[in-house]
Amino acid sequence: MYNNSTIPGLADRAADELRQRGWNVPVVSNYNAVDVPESAVYFRPGTQEEGAARALAAQLGVRALPRFEGIQNASPGVIVMTRGELRPNVN
Repeated sequence: MYNNSTIPGLADRAADELRQRGWNVPVVSNYNAVDVPESAVYFRPGTQEEGAARALAAQLGVRALPRFEGIQNASPGVIVMTRGELRPNVN
């Protein structure tokens, strides 16, 4: 879970919400290398991450996208980048 905004504590709040929903969130940090255009869930194409990313994105009301160059070699697992408060769906 990465905060890609200037909103303090944003990633922490989002990570807490995901943990309450049963998701494993091992990393909470800031990502300032580039500004991403929107909150999204990123996955490595051709891996099992894609299904998890699509399920999580549906819960969060954001898109699931292939990882971009700056995070392609990050640790395995889906990556959530948030630009603003997420509004999780109740499902």
